[in-house]
Parts: sequence; C-alpha cells; structure tokens
Amino acid sequence: MKTDSSSAAKITKKSKTKKIDRVESSLKESSCDLSLFKFKSGTVVALVLFVVFGLLNSLFEGKAVAKLPFKPFGLVMKMSHRGLQGEDATDCSMVFLYLLCSISIRTNLQKFLGFSPSRGTSSGLFPIPDPKTN
Repeated sequence: MKTDSSSAAKITKKSKTKKIDRVESSLKESSCDLSLFKFKSGTVVALVLFVVFGLLNSLFEGKAVAKLPFKPFGLVMKMSHRGLQGEDATDCSMVFLYLLCSISIRTNLQKFLGFSPSRGTSSGLFPIPDPKTN
C-alpha cells in the first residue's frame, strides 16, 4: 500500500494514509495476540512435562529403566547414570530416557493440545516441506 503511487488528489492520499494506519494497527494487535498465544502454549507444555517428570522421577527413583547398547562417554555417562547405584555404565536412569523422549514428544504434545505452530512456520531442526511449493 505504501509503494503504490498513483496520481490522485490529496483526498485520496489522506484516505490511503488512514487505511495504512488501520492496517498497521491491526497488524500490531494481531502480533500481540500471536505472542500471547505462543506464551500460553509454551507455558502449558512446560507445565505438563514438568508434572510428568515429577511423577516418573518418584516412581523410578534409583532404578535402572533401560540398558544402553554402548558405554557412554563423559558427560553423557553422568546424565545417563544419574541417581543409580552400582558401576555398570550401560544402565540408564529415568532422567536420561525422559530427556530423550521429551525432545521427540514435545511437538506431538503441542499438536495434541492444539498449540501447534502454523504450517507456514518451520518447526524443529527438520521442517516438513510444503507440497504446494514443489
């Protein structure tokens, strides 16, 4: 609207300016609504994951929930063996397994709760390609 230049009277320029102002204020309002919606969705997802973590942590505290097919290195071993008794490095604690699962489940949980991002925005490391552009 701003770049559209036509040889019209001042009255048309004033009405065009008013239209531009209305569109800009509508855009600002929509942007504010969108950021509020994103904040709410992020809060709900974080709260659900926090409650599930607390529940699972109390149920599986000190128990090995999985056996890793390899011996992890350094920092990964500290995370995977956190809270477990014994020296077997291939034992996996609930915290490590929860971390891996929450990374993969987060987007599905957002979709299930209705907070998924629109198709036009790229989400995650590997966004789904849009078939309309091909």
